Amino acid sequence: MKYMKYSLYILAVAFIAGGCKKELQQNNPAVFSDANAFTTFDHVQLGANGAFGRYSVYSFDMYANALTSDEAKIGADNNGQGALTFRYQYSADNTTGGDVIGGWAGYYSLIDQVNRVLPHVYTVTYTPAQAPRRDIVQGQLLALRALGHFGLLQAYCKNYNASETRGVPIMLASDPSAQPARNTMGQVMTQIEKDLADAKALLPAVTPATFTDTVMNKVNIAAYQARIALYKGDWANAITYATEVINSNVKPLVSGAAYTGIWTDANNNETLFRIRYATSTGIGALWTTTSGLIYIAPSDKLNTSLAAADVRKAAFIAANGAGNNYVNKFYTSSRGGRVVDMKACRISEMYLIRAEAYARQGAGSLALGTADLNALRAMRITGYVNEVFATTDALIAAVLDERFKELCFEGFRFYDLRRNNLPVQRLPSDASAAWQTLATGSFRFVFPIPQTEMTVNPNMVQNDGY
Repeated sequence: MKYMKYSLYILAVAFIAGGCKKELQQNNPAVFSDANAFTTFDHVQLGANGAFGRYSVYSFDMYANALTSDEAKIGADNNGQGALTFRYQYSADNTTGGDVIGGWAGYYSLIDQVNRVLPHVYTVTYTPAQAPRRDIVQGQLLALRALGHFGLLQAYCKNYNASETRGVPIMLASDPSAQPARNTMGQVMTQIEKDLADAKALLPAVTPATFTDTVMNKVNIAAYQARIALYKGDWANAITYATEVINSNVKPLVSGAAYTGIWTDANNNETLFRIRYATSTGIGALWTTTSGLIYIAPSDKLNTSLAAADVRKAAFIAANGAGNNYVNKFYTSSRGGRVVDMKACRISEMYLIRAEAYARQGAGSLALGTADLNALRAMRITGYVNEVFATTDALIAAVLDERFKELCFEGFRFYDLRRNNLPVQRLPSDASAAWQTLATGSFRFVFPIPQTEMTVNPNMVQNDGY
């Protein structure tokens, strides 16, 4: 974290400056500090808004997962964008590893923003009307800190093992000069789960009428708890949390135009948490430029996996005038080409989490898992006939295949393959022979710690192979 020290105060106050112009003009920049950055609850709220904005780092997972898995291929107009990552030629340096090391600074930037705001939530002046907001903001910040640590754990650690010493550093306070060592994965998970539980305890109950998908609340925190439980292999809690979200009925499954409209921001159906982009092309332009150049395209493997009767085929993949496929999932909205919201968590994921967790509990839960998978498919595929699975292994394979289709380009596929000890296997039409396969157990399933961190932090240990 030391290499970020010159920007930390900027991170804390970037969203405060607009409301504190006079103070910023009068204070000496040399003595600018948290003490005079946060003096009222309005400042705290703006600092919390800044933390939400920093969760845009999740686009790192979306991009890196696409490039390293089998859901994408090099686009027709690619001039080297993401090519080294697609070919598994990344390392820890900025030149070759830019696509895979960016999450390190991005997630710690989010965590630092949270840690700078948290100490002031209950200490600054506030109006009587703002009093109830203090617990809400505290809870939202704790949830965001948990998501930051979880993002790091997924990207920069092996499959979950509580005793694995190479987790990531836990940061609970802002310290520009810190040189932290890596905590165990179990220690990091304990802190993640504590932050989420503490957050839920502080936040008010949510109903379909009061739910909003642009802030952290009890329901979408439960959704992340389900995601995290699946990641660590805690099947019982994965079911419990996914059921909590599904039964809340804040965002039921939809079909037809009600579903395809999600991807043009015509509605926010099924979305549990998103980052709103009024003008930014930060998500859409990952794949295709505003002028229509296709840098990263959907893989032929993904395209052929989607049947013509599947509403997702046209919603996710389209072709230009030259017949070249592009990612339609984040292509356009009424605000402009490639200006689309980042959908970070959706209700369909909860059905898939619960289906997989039921299957992994054994044959006694096979029917329950099957029902969840069929319920999702029926909302996506015209004329769908419920499938019956003879074994739990068959259901698990079907769920993973459904995750490949439903959650493509949303930051899951590469992590799914790794946690299930499966290789990346691309089609010959998607990649040259040299990088069609990433074998199970390859060190490249874990991204490298940035070389800048290794250089300034003598206590940091690099991941294998780098």
